[in-house]
Amino acid sequence: MQPLVFDGVGTIWALGLDGSLKYIDEKINKVTMQMQFDWEKVMGGDSGYAFHYTAKDLQDKVSIEVPRYSPALAELSQGAETVSGEVSFDESEEGILNPTNGYTVTAPTKFSGTYAKDSEKVYLKDNITGALKPLTKAATTPTAEQYSVTDDGKITSNSANDDKNIIVLFKWKKDKGTRTGLSGMRKPKPFKFIHRFTLTNDKTGEPVACQLTIFKALGGGTLDVSQERKKPQVNQMSLEIMEADKTPDNPDGFAATLTFGL
Repeated sequence: MQPLVFDGVGTIWALGLDGSLKYIDEKINKVTMQMQFDWEKVMGGDSGYAFHYTAKDLQDKVSIEVPRYSPALAELSQGAETVSGEVSFDESEEGILNPTNGYTVTAPTKFSGTYAKDSEKVYLKDNITGALKPLTKAATTPTAEQYSVTDDGKITSNSANDDKNIIVLFKWKKDKGTRTGLSGMRKPKPFKFIHRFTLTNDKTGEPVACQLTIFKALGGGTLDVSQERKKPQVNQMSLEIMEADKTPDNPDGFAATLTFGL
């Protein structure tokens, strides 16, 4: 086979063992496959060399580096469960009580959501000391110690609090969203992994189609959902290679294959 040069990363996707597509991504930093096979030395006699070698278990390793988050990555690497439907978010905002219009929370409009009624807590903020004074919800016209709120999150208070700063803690909802649950008893499910990439023929300069296939893999590794200023997150997913079944797609029962279009 002609010598090949690695240039570019390609596309990865994961399939359920039933053939359903679970994840696909072309924005990947790195795919590493390290095939490792070691021997256990059996020593004896006066020679410094082993007279026999016993095969050790295989230590094949595959890892993927992805510079962004996806709920599918959480499922594959951590055994997380993602459900779709109504979701809610906690929010905090600081505003000023306008003498005419009070203050209306902005997050529901910004994210096309709806304000969660009766979810708010309101505090007066001292601009000099930063001290926070809680206000209570009024049943009728609010006093200087109280506030009123409408169903869309408009907060008003007594004229004694005009032009004062307030901190509002509240919840807002979206009808459609996803929620990923990470259980302390989580366990990833096996899947089929494919990495399609292109190498370059070092002699001709022509592109060469290549594919790494792992017929039965188990996810693991690090799921990074942290945030740091001006530093992108990187998720490291490790794949444990499992013994594969013989199927029409894999009649020889190989654990993994490397295919080159030469």
